[in-house]
This record gives sequence, C-alpha cells and structure tokens, in this order.
Amino acid sequence: AELVSVPAPTTSFDHTNLTTVAGCYYVTAVSRSGVESLPSNRVCNDACPLFVLPNVFTPNGDGKNDVFAPLRCPRFVEQVDLIVYNRYGSKVYEGSSSAGLAWDGKSSSGSDLPSGLYYYQVTVRYAVLDRNAATQVLKGWVQILREGVSMR
Repeated sequence: AELVSVPAPTTSFDHTNLTTVAGCYYVTAVSRSGVESLPSNRVCNDACPLFVLPNVFTPNGDGKNDVFAPLRCPRFVEQVDLIVYNRYGSKVYEGSSSAGLAWDGKSSSGSDLPSGLYYYQVTVRYAVLDRNAATQVLKGWVQILREGVSMR
C-alpha cells in the first residue's frame, strides 16, 4: 500500500503522529511519464523495545517524581502489567494498563504504602513486528521516599 507521495525535488519525508514505527519500508520513483521504478532495498524497523525504570520515586504530592514511570521510550507499548511486593514478599499492588506505567505508590486497596524498598515485576507488551519478541519481563527494586523529600 502506498503510504506517501513526495513531489520532486523533495528527497525526504518525516513521519508524524505515528502509532508505531514498526513496519517495512521501501522507496520507488515515478517518472514524469508515470513509469514506476523497481522498489529500493526493503528496510524493516521495529518499535523502540526499551523500557527503563527508575529505582526511586517520591509520591509526596509536589508534582515532581510522584509516580513510578519509565524514564524513556514509553511509546509503542500495548500493555503493562505491574506486580509490587514488600520486603517480606507479600504482594502489595497489582495492576494493568494500556496507557503505560504510572504507579503512584499506593496499595491495591488505595492506601499509601510507607517509605521503603519494594520489589517489582513489570511485564511489557510492545507493538512490534516480531510477535515472539513482543513481551519483556523486568524485575527489580524501587524505593519509595515520602517524608521530608522535596525534588527542587
């Protein structure tokens, strides 16, 4: 399917408002008489499958660093499942979102969890070409700091 036509002498095109960059791309040229060239080499790209999480956040209501959220490349994520455990191994939070990850440091029942160290498992499903590589499982720790912390 034709995605875009760029008039001569333009030699570049910027994609905007994409829901994904995953796909295979090639270029053809069309002469003034309407004859189309053979396709160029085909280049296949995947969406950015990189989900980097912080190891501390401060849900103290100051509007800075108030949620546990990815540091970069949260685009092209279809689903995020988060499970959080306290230091004793008890599950304190479990949630899913198609809008990305933004945990506010509350338990599954909605109460503020105390400052401390928590362990997480995040399962991220990406919109990528290779459906076998579409899921990434991240395990790690995050520290909640509440009292006396201001991110100025």
